[in-house]
Amino acid sequence: MNYLKELNAFHDQVDMDSLSPSSALLWFTLMQLNNKTGWKKEFALPASVILGKSNLPETSFKRARKELKEKGYIKYTSLGRNKAPVYEMISRVIEPQVNEEAVPHADVQTDHFMDEPTVPLFKRNEMKRKETDDEGASPSNPHEFYQRNIGILSPFIAERITHWCEEMSDELVIESMQRALQHNKRFFQYCEAILNRWQSLGVKSLQEAHLDKLEGRSRVRHKAVTGQSKEEFNDIFEELRRERNV
Repeated sequence: MNYLKELNAFHDQVDMDSLSPSSALLWFTLMQLNNKTGWKKEFALPASVILGKSNLPETSFKRARKELKEKGYIKYTSLGRNKAPVYEMISRVIEPQVNEEAVPHADVQTDHFMDEPTVPLFKRNEMKRKETDDEGASPSNPHEFYQRNIGILSPFIAERITHWCEEMSDELVIESMQRALQHNKRFFQYCEAILNRWQSLGVKSLQEAHLDKLEGRSRVRHKAVTGQSKEEFNDIFEELRRERNV
C-alpha cells in the first residue's frame, strides 16, 4: 500500500461516510501498525497493543472497529480466546482505468509502422513529467503536507489535523504548518497555537491570515521604532540634566 495515497483517499472518503472520530483514530493507528509490519496483507494484533497506541477506551475501540468493518475500511477476523485477531486494511485508492482499445497492438499491420513506437513513448514521457510535477508541487492535503515536511504522522497528530481542518479549513492548517517551518518549529503544537490565535480573531480565509501577518510585522516595527525613540529621548534628557547641574 502507498501510505500517502491511502491518506489522501481516506481524507476524501471520510466525510462522505460520516466516520466517527474514534473510527478515524483507529484507522490511523492500524495503518501505522501495518506499516511497521511491512504492509502485510493480513497482520495479527492484540487488542492491548491497539489500545496502547490509540489511547481509546475499550468500548470506543470495539465500536470503532465494528464501524470500520461495516463501512469497508478493514477486514477483521477473531480467532478465539488467547489468540490475537487478524486485520486486513482495505485500500480506498481508486486507480485510473486504462483503455486497452487506445493502445496499439503489436500484431496490427499499418502503413506507418515506423510511427508505432513513438505513441507509447510519448505517453510514457508525459506520465514521467506529470509524476515529477506532482512530486515537486506542495501537497493540498494537510496530512500529506505534515508527512512530507514535518515528520511521521502519528494517530494523535492525524486526529488533531482532522479536528482543525473541520474547525478552520485545509488551507489554513497548511498555512500554519508553513509558518511553523519558516520559524523552524517542527511540531504541531506550534501550528495549533497559530490556529488558536486565528480562531480567536475570527480568521476564516488565507487572505485574512496574510493580513494578520502583515499587521503583526507592522506592530513589531512600530514597537522597535517607539523603543528606539524612547531611548534617544532618555539620553537627551540625561544630558540636559547633567549640563544644568554643572
